Amino acid sequence: MKSMPQYQVHKIFPTPVFVHDDITTTEKQRDFVYAQKWYRPPADNGWLTQNLYLLDKPVMKTLKDKIMDCLDLFVHKELGLPEDMFFRMTNSWAVKHHEGDWGQSHIHTNSVFSGVYYMDTNPNTGNISFHRDVSDHVLPMTARPGRYTERNEFNTDEHRVDSEVNRLVLFPSNLHHSVGTNRSEWDRYSIAFNFFPVGHWGQDEHELIL
Repeated sequence: MKSMPQYQVHKIFPTPVFVHDDITTTEKQRDFVYAQKWYRPPADNGWLTQNLYLLDKPVMKTLKDKIMDCLDLFVHKELGLPEDMFFRMTNSWAVKHHEGDWGQSHIHTNSVFSGVYYMDTNPNTGNISFHRDVSDHVLPMTARPGRYTERNEFNTDEHRVDSEVNRLVLFPSNLHHSVGTNRSEWDRYSIAFNFFPVGHWGQDEHELIL
């Protein structure tokens, strides 16, 4: 390849995924989650708690407070929203994956940001993968090469985040994501949640008060 004059490639409109480690739970909180009533959804690939407001329970308050602190950091410091614009957690539930369970690609509706906290996992219980929308790819569906000299953030279709114990991941609710198969005899426990804006947003004809 011929040498080229100095050039730049601008990375515009990135999708933010917030990752924070070392958010701990107490034994009492973990036992509370383990003791929940569970059901298996129609996809038959995991277990969900019947309680869809798990983090609203008093025993889970300290964990919820840590998650909300991270959300504030994400939306105010990193995304640049004013301090008087904030979000509330609308629902929260735990997910349990036995050996062989997995999570299909999906988004979260009726929310703006979503998140997951990994309470009990090991390296083989399944990681979370984020998937690029085909309409947002640098190459259209009509011109896919099928192979690259090197995968990078411009051409990749998938980004994986390891599901490590005490890790929190926050992301836009419309970002497709899936969970890998649990290839371990260890049960995988995570807690998922959604957020929606509250307060005073916009102005003039764009004003919205929630």
